[in-house]
Amino acid sequence: MHLDDHAIARFGATGTGSAHCPSSNARLAAGIAPIPQLLRAGAPVGLGVDGSASNESGQLGTEIRQAVLMNRLRAGADGFGVRDGLRIATVGGARVLGRDADLGSIEVGKLADLALWDLRGVEFAGLVDPVASLGLASMPPLAGLFVGGRRVVDDGRLTTIDEVGVARAAARASADLLGRV
Repeated sequence: MHLDDHAIARFGATGTGSAHCPSSNARLAAGIAPIPQLLRAGAPVGLGVDGSASNESGQLGTEIRQAVLMNRLRAGADGFGVRDGLRIATVGGARVLGRDADLGSIEVGKLADLALWDLRGVEFAGLVDPVASLGLASMPPLAGLFVGGRRVVDDGRLTTIDEVGVARAAARASADLLGRV
């Protein structure tokens, strides 16, 4: 996203939202979006992934780290922190969708999906700030994921589908598609 100061102010004034997809931007060498400036202008910013065309993992958690690192390059160490990355991944995304009244934060009366990461591994030993691990350390394993109150990931494994079967079917479909090209 290449915006000058006037365009950034316009995004803020009109409440125009954007999805920040830092891994995709890096892979495509598209530059670093001016996320701190957009946030200061009051523009809604959410965090996203562009999909397999420009981000193989599709993991939003990884994008938190990328957003933090890229925006620190642009804005300096104090210009964009881990909590800023987490904020655009949660409340920011809800705001972009116009759903911040019912999504994006854990509050009574709001819908909430909840991810629980396991920080017991040796690579996280001595963490002073566990939140910082989401934006500066390696992505911790997912211990649990609750969607609409239902546990869909338990100790890193999906509970709702046969992961191995789905992975095999996806690999076959991909090979078939590549064979047609």
